[in-house]
Amino acid sequence: MGKLNRLIAAPEKPVILRGEIWVSPDVLSDAGFSQSPRGLVEMASVMGADICFFHWPEVAMSSDLKEILTFARAAGLDCALTLDGPFQRLAGTRNLIDILQDIGRRPSDFQRRLANESEEVEEIFSFVEGLGIELILLCDDVAFTGGLYFSPAIFEQAIVPFYQKWVKRLASSKIASGWHSDGDVGLILSQLVGCGFRFFSLEPEGVDLLKFKRAHGSRVTLVTGIPADWFNRGTLDQDQEKECLQVMNALAREGGFILASSCGLHHPKFLPVLKQIYKLSERITGSPKT
Repeated sequence: MGKLNRLIAAPEKPVILRGEIWVSPDVLSDAGFSQSPRGLVEMASVMGADICFFHWPEVAMSSDLKEILTFARAAGLDCALTLDGPFQRLAGTRNLIDILQDIGRRPSDFQRRLANESEEVEEIFSFVEGLGIELILLCDDVAFTGGLYFSPAIFEQAIVPFYQKWVKRLASSKIASGWHSDGDVGLILSQLVGCGFRFFSLEPEGVDLLKFKRAHGSRVTLVTGIPADWFNRGTLDQDQEKECLQVMNALAREGGFILASSCGLHHPKFLPVLKQIYKLSERITGSPKT
């Protein structure tokens, strides 16, 4: 059983795993790796990550998915997938302001478009089911730093039914379900836990991670912990290293924890800082040593 499966089976145990949910192709090439899923695996292995997160559709378009998953496991990595959710997909096809106006002025159009995107997400699952993916993170950016793009009531009515169906389908295939969003999503977190999501990729700037974790205990595993500010520092001095250790220790003590950023590695200058953070994480109880 891999590290991720052990975490899924015993989420109450203090543990810290490592894995970035998104890496820019520019970061890969700047570090000397190919801009491909194979290059992503090679970088994750060199960095000392425990989990390699692939993003759909890039992994499907760039290589044979089954082959690349086998390659990742041979490198000692567990495999997870990030997949855009229905709202995220809808936002990628139209201007966000137009979509938000539809919610108020033409709610039936919004519901219809969202339903179409939900069907597309379900169809994608047929390509990955049975390949040994342990975790799928559904990425739906429904908020910004000031709060949700729409009311919790609209979220409950328009999006939650798909989430409930989605989580049930993954559970029947023995795949853990997770959810990602930028921004302040505090008002809907209890709804998301109620849907059955177990893994949460959330911005430390938008959510009180410790409060959320302590409120739900082993029902929640965090895939986060690295604020964007840590990357922007260039390199961490002694005081900043102490701060990082305190944050990681506190989150790891609460149970299953995957150390990651929510902003992703979108600039090559972030990589040296991530290496430093990974090295620090080896001091945490429950962290596998590289």
